[in-house]
Amino acid sequence: MLIRFAVAVLFVGLLIVVPLAGAMDAIQAEKGPATIAEHAPINTCCWKAYISETYGFEMKYPQDLAVQQEIPLAVIEGTILRLSLVNRTYYDGTNLVEASLSVGVTPEKACSSERLCDGFPNFSTREDPVETRDISGVTFSKDSSWEGAVGHQYGVITYSALHGGSCYRLAIFIHCINIHVFDPGTVSEFDRATVLSLFDRVISTFRFRKLGGQLLL
Repeated sequence: MLIRFAVAVLFVGLLIVVPLAGAMDAIQAEKGPATIAEHAPINTCCWKAYISETYGFEMKYPQDLAVQQEIPLAVIEGTILRLSLVNRTYYDGTNLVEASLSVGVTPEKACSSERLCDGFPNFSTREDPVETRDISGVTFSKDSSWEGAVGHQYGVITYSALHGGSCYRLAIFIHCINIHVFDPGTVSEFDRATVLSLFDRVISTFRFRKLGGQLLL
């Protein structure tokens, strides 16, 4: 499993560098700070926009997240972009260690034919229904996994779809320390709902683009 691979790499200290491909990729900043209110709708009007002409997609993100072009640990195969949560207010005084959103693009053959077929799950080859999510008009299948190791907990929530002959994956990665490791009252459980809500809103801005930069609506 991908999550087991991530845990193994963390413990052995192996660094996997995945360069950000494509000279045409650009980060376009919009003026103004991000507006994030806990347990309230998130305003995306002042978010930055990441645009990849190479892989034909764009998405917005707030100043709480930072783009990483050198990725020391790839949570998913074919990672070309990672948005790491850098706002320390989400971490301070809590058991949260790391939170990020990655985008991976691989050839179509790298996707499981049992799970995906040109943007839609293939229900005919599975006994159980596949959980799906519509992201800007494209149906993505959803997988999630949470595991623990030596007092640490790791979670990955992945959305996958085929588009234009490639497999696209959006993966939320959460790393925290088991709250019971700490002395009572010294550390608080991080606000998982708020963190996941932030990444969920970022994912909702993901859109595919046509060649030449036009959006696929």
